[in-house]
Amino acid sequence: MRIETISAKELYDMYLPPIRFIVDGLLPQGLHVFAGPPKIGKSWLLLQIALAVASGKSLWGLETEQGTVLSLCLEDSKSRLQQRLSELTDEPPDCLHLATFSQSLTDGLCDQLVEFLKEHADTNLVIIDTLQKVRGNTGDGNLYASDYQDIGLLKRIADEYHIALVLIHHLRKREASDPHAMISGTTGLVGAADGSYVLRRDHA
Repeated sequence: MRIETISAKELYDMYLPPIRFIVDGLLPQGLHVFAGPPKIGKSWLLLQIALAVASGKSLWGLETEQGTVLSLCLEDSKSRLQQRLSELTDEPPDCLHLATFSQSLTDGLCDQLVEFLKEHADTNLVIIDTLQKVRGNTGDGNLYASDYQDIGLLKRIADEYHIALVLIHHLRKREASDPHAMISGTTGLVGAADGSYVLRRDHA
């Protein structure tokens, strides 16, 4: 099979839709890793973002693109999520869908996500809390290749459906001058993603 190519001139003249921002200036479409230490508030923050996008309300003064949101809250129970919702809003939107269980990447998660996206064509944001909860057993093989492959599977879905897909993840305990170097796992995680965010406490 021959490699399919496109000339630089054809690509230059081609109309491609601009990158959409789900949260203006903050969260574009694509696959993103959102990492932070335990108990710093990652899940609270992403639930706040999910509520703002699903309701179409501004977030910290930034405009949002209203759409259906799927949040896989895989470390929470329904009662815990209910409590968090009650503390964040009095009007939870119908188009924010929450789940406390899903398949893993090795046994059907991608098919589950695609099925949801086909049933809810206006979806623009998917949150997976946490990445580790949906990863299969990586075994003793090449950890970089495993990280890159896992992120790549989810990135293909984000790219095909033009959505933002956010993976909540953890940091290493070891400090680093570059916060992104503290993201747990190999550089394959950040290398395969479109963007990464690190939430840290200010010790100053």
